[in-house]
Amino acid sequence: MTDPSLYYAIFKKFQAVAGGTSAPGFGHVNDDNSAELSGGFSLLHTQDQFGLYQHLGPHAPDYSVDATTKLDPAMMPLNPMSNDPLQNPLFVMLKASLTPGGAPGSGGYFFVTVNNQKWPVMPPPAFPDGSVNNLNWKGFNTNAPLLIDAFETWITNGKVDDSPKTAPLTFADLAQAQSQLKPFPGLSVNNNWPLLFVASMAGDDGRRAGDHAVPDVPIDHVPPHFWNSAQIFLTDKGGTRVFPASLKPGEEYYVAALIGNAGNWGAGRCFGGVPAHMFVQADALPFNTFMGPNVHLPSLSNLDPQSINQQYEQYFLAKETYDVAGFRFNVDKVFAGLKVAMTNAGFTPAQLGGMSIDDWLRGSHACVKVTIPVGENANTFTPEGNVPLTLASNPRKDRHIAQRNLAPFDMALMAAKKPAWTKFIVAQAGAGVNALKLEHGLPLDAVRVYLAIPRPAYELYVDPKKSKGGAVRGFEAIHDGGREAVAKPFPDAVILQQTQAAAEIHVADHARERFFGMALGIAGDPARLRDLRASDVSMVHAEHDGGIVGGFTLKMQAPRQGAMRQGAPR
Repeated sequence: MTDPSLYYAIFKKFQAVAGGTSAPGFGHVNDDNSAELSGGFSLLHTQDQFGLYQHLGPHAPDYSVDATTKLDPAMMPLNPMSNDPLQNPLFVMLKASLTPGGAPGSGGYFFVTVNNQKWPVMPPPAFPDGSVNNLNWKGFNTNAPLLIDAFETWITNGKVDDSPKTAPLTFADLAQAQSQLKPFPGLSVNNNWPLLFVASMAGDDGRRAGDHAVPDVPIDHVPPHFWNSAQIFLTDKGGTRVFPASLKPGEEYYVAALIGNAGNWGAGRCFGGVPAHMFVQADALPFNTFMGPNVHLPSLSNLDPQSINQQYEQYFLAKETYDVAGFRFNVDKVFAGLKVAMTNAGFTPAQLGGMSIDDWLRGSHACVKVTIPVGENANTFTPEGNVPLTLASNPRKDRHIAQRNLAPFDMALMAAKKPAWTKFIVAQAGAGVNALKLEHGLPLDAVRVYLAIPRPAYELYVDPKKSKGGAVRGFEAIHDGGREAVAKPFPDAVILQQTQAAAEIHVADHARERFFGMALGIAGDPARLRDLRASDVSMVHAEHDGGIVGGFTLKMQAPRQGAMRQGAPR
C-alpha cells in the first residue's frame, strides 16, 4: 500500500507545529548552531545532522525532562534498529500529548520513557492539566485521517525519506538560491504582502512583464520556451529526479514544483494573515502546445495517500524564500482521468485523425500545469490587465502559474523510412489565426521532420486554398502512395515534411472546435546519427499578435552504439 509522504504530508506539518514561520525561524526550525534550537532537535530539513534520523544537538542538555534528568546529545528521536512505533521515541512523545485526560508525567513535568530513556512529551502540554494547547497540532489530530496515525504508518513501513534529493530541489539548493531572492521593488514596510510565484525558470525572482512593479521587466524576462525552463520535475518516490522515456502502466511518480515568495511578508496559516491559507494546485493535461482537457493531481500533503484532494497546503512560506510543493502522479489514474476529460470535452475520432481517445492516449506523454490560486492578500502587483488566474493564463505574464511540457525523444526508436511520432493537442488561443512554429537545429539532409494533421482539420483550418487564414511555410505535402510516403501516426492524416529551417503553419480560428490533434514525426537512420550533436526540437504556439502562449520540447537522445529499441511508451 502507498505510504503517506514523509516530506510533504508529515514533515511539513511538524514544521508548522514546531516553529515554521521563517526559514530558519524558531523552536525546532532553527540553525543547528543556535542556542534557541529547542531541545537540540532540528526540523529544519529531514536529513539535518540533529534531525529525525540523527542524534540531538549540543544544546540538548539545556532542556530538562524532569527535576533531575536532562536530554543527552547522544539520544536519537528515531530508533534506527526498529520500525515498531513504540520503540521510536518521537512517536511515543507525540502520541502521549494526545492522551485523553492529559499527558503523563509528575511534579509539573510531562515525560515518557522509551528504551530506558526519558523524553519530554511534545508539543509541550498545558500546565497543569496536560491538555493539548498547540492549535496546529490539535487541528492535525482532530478529524481523520490523523497526523499521528500517518506518522505511525510511516514508521511501520520502514521510515523512507522522500524529501527532494536532486538539484535544484534540495534544502541546500533552496538555501543558496533564496540568498539571491529579493522583494519586489516598490514594496513599502506598511504593505505586509506575500508575492507568490511558481518558478518558470532557474533563479526566478517572481517578476513578470506588466506586473506593475517599477521598473517593468521585458516579456523575455521569462524565457520564450518557458515550458522547457519551468522548475517542475518528476521524481521517484524517494525524492530523486527521474527522466522516464515513457510513462508506463502501474508506475507512480511525484511532481515536484518550485515555488517562491518575493514579497515582504510570509504566507500560509502559520502567519495568521489574510487569506488564512496558501494553496498550490497541479493539473495534468494531454501533451499539447497550449491547452487541453485536464485532470487534477492529488496533493502529496494529503495524510490519506488515496485521497484525491487537489489542494496542496503550504503552511508557511516566509518572505524571500523558496520551497517545493508536491503532487502524486499515478500513471494509470492520470490517463484514466484524461480519457474522461477528453470524452467530456466532446473529442471525436475526426479531431484525432480517426483514432479513439483510448488509442490517442496510448503512447502519449502529459503536460503539467501548477498554479497558486490562494495565498496573497490584495496587492497592487497584479498581472497585466488584471486577468483572473486560469489554466490558460500565460506564465510569462502571470507569476502564479507555470507549466512543464517536456518529453524525451529516443532517436533509437526511429528508422530511415519510419518516423517516430509524438502526438499532441492543439487548442485555439485567443481570437484569430494562431501560428505553430517548429524550432530545432537538426540537419534536414540527414533527418526528416514531419507534421501530421487530421484531414478535416487541415482542410478547415490549415490548407491555404480551402481555409480562411491557414498557411503552410517551409513544409511540403507528402502524397499517399508516393515514393516519399511514410507510416502515419493516425489513419486519416495529411503529412507535411519540413523543407526549410524556418517552418511554420498558420491555423485559422477554430474556436467552434477548440481542440484537435496533431503529431510531430522524426525519421532518420540511427546508425548514421550516432555522432549527431543532440538538438532539442520545439513546437512554439503563438496567438494572432505573435505572443507566445505555449509549446512543447522534445529532448533528443542520440542513439548509442548497439542501442536496442525500447518498449513502447504508455
